Amino acid sequence: MALPPNVLEQIEKDRSKSPGWSGQILTFSGAILLISIIIYVGLAYGYKSYLNSSLQKLQSQIQSFSEQIPLNEQTNIINFYSQLANLKTLLANHVISSPVFAWLEKNTQTNVFYSKLNLNVATNQLSLSGSAKSVDDFNQQMAVFENSSDVKLAKVNSLSFVNNSWQFEAVITFVPGYFYPGSAAQ
Repeated sequence: MALPPNVLEQIEKDRSKSPGWSGQILTFSGAILLISIIIYVGLAYGYKSYLNSSLQKLQSQIQSFSEQIPLNEQTNIINFYSQLANLKTLLANHVISSPVFAWLEKNTQTNVFYSKLNLNVATNQLSLSGSAKSVDDFNQQMAVFENSSDVKLAKVNSLSFVNNSWQFEAVITFVPGYFYPGSAAQ
């Protein structure tokens, strides 16, 4: 069965009005591909040669500087730099125990005296032996230790009344980093 002529004409007209989006996508994709290829070629041949020439200039400058300084002096400079780097490392890790004495002076009550001090920097602990004139003096002293921002923990190991004074042993644990340079605790 053959189609009527007016239907054939209608099909022909509809075919010519088909959407052109597929052709536009193909054109857009081709343009992106072409731009990508141009950028790649520009980077691969233009920018790469520019970087290589800059590298050559820097290497020639380094060579000329190394020729200006004798090998003997270069060795001395390298050794000196190595010593400075080692000193920097040592000083950064150097333990400073002197702040403990200033801290004790500032945080000791009037009627409290110390007879023995043992400092363990690895554990941030200060062991103290001493005496106080009264229990109230001792309690005030422990309160001062506990309220200090530099102290993490204050602990009493012993307290006894001997020779008209209260003998005590206490352990003060300082905040981490207190004994190292540049710490906020100092």
